[in-house]
Amino acid sequence: MRRLVFSNYDSVGNPYYGGGGARAIHEIARRLTGLYNVRVVTGQFPGNRARIVDGVAYEPIGLRRAGPYLGQMLYQFCLPWRAARGDYDLWVESLTPPFSTACLPWFTRKPVAALTQVLAGAGMTRKYGLPFATIERLGLRAYRHAIVLSTHLRTVVTRANPRLRTVVIPNGVSPDLIDLPVRRDERHLLFLGRIDIEQKGLDLWIEALAAIAPRLAPPVLIAGTGPARQEQQLRRRIASLGLEDKVRLLGKVGDQAKSELLRQSFLMVMPSRHEASPLVLIEAFCHAVPVVMFDIPDLGDIPGDCCVKVPAFDTRAFGEAVLDLITDEARRSALGRVAKAFARRFSWDDLAPQYAAFFEEMFSDTAL
Repeated sequence: MRRLVFSNYDSVGNPYYGGGGARAIHEIARRLTGLYNVRVVTGQFPGNRARIVDGVAYEPIGLRRAGPYLGQMLYQFCLPWRAARGDYDLWVESLTPPFSTACLPWFTRKPVAALTQVLAGAGMTRKYGLPFATIERLGLRAYRHAIVLSTHLRTVVTRANPRLRTVVIPNGVSPDLIDLPVRRDERHLLFLGRIDIEQKGLDLWIEALAAIAPRLAPPVLIAGTGPARQEQQLRRRIASLGLEDKVRLLGKVGDQAKSELLRQSFLMVMPSRHEASPLVLIEAFCHAVPVVMFDIPDLGDIPGDCCVKVPAFDTRAFGEAVLDLITDEARRSALGRVAKAFARRFSWDDLAPQYAAFFEEMFSDTAL
């Protein structure tokens, strides 16, 4: 049986992140265990250890007590040396901030596929004023094969490296969630995701919310976790605008609590500056929850008849769109019905074979 390795700094259970990309890799990996011997190389965090979950072997590298930022940097530097061991037949590198790529094809003769859950270079450059985006573009030239989550990401990576062979495979959800009966009980507005102010646009959402708060009756919930510094910054921003009575931060929520939060939402907000194929978006659609988002190229594959798109980063338009949707039950229902139907395209059971087919193409290319 061929040996397949996925690498991703984040992993399910990581207290600093534990995001959708980690869940996506696990869902694909566990569905491929009948075809390959599958291992996932992740970063370290306190309490982490080598383990087997659903037939997938997890191997942490780095330092347990390094924290989220230093830990991510150390992981990025350790990854090439781990790939150089060569105890695998194909490596799938999930491109990880801050540099996105670790240029693993430079360190091994085995085939390597880049997996673009998200390209962080541009965002990291905006955030820190350092040339992360340039390093990312140069690094992408090291690869021959890439799995991308959207047509926009395919455009970005092939612009950097025209010789890349790419396949577009979005993230998905459990078939059980797709078939879940719709039971709506609208009580609140919801943001659900990682607390990452720059990428997820939480500052933009709080700014939009401040403008409409006097006219907004339902409470606003923010569910998710992130680095302590990001959470503190978010709390300070909420307090500075006098929104403590309107906004409630829930922290990390489990799957059952997440389903209840979605079921009880008038709508979900997705104010992201950049995205890839966010799991939480399809999860919301499975519950027939309409979503208000910015019209960014990253989400261009999402049709406008199952969500509300407003001009990118126009916080006034974002807030007004939320208010309009809150007061229009018929439109919420119509959007939710279309969203539920659209979600049926995203079953993990249908997406995993697409990964396997691409891997077999890679093996054939390598044999030539």
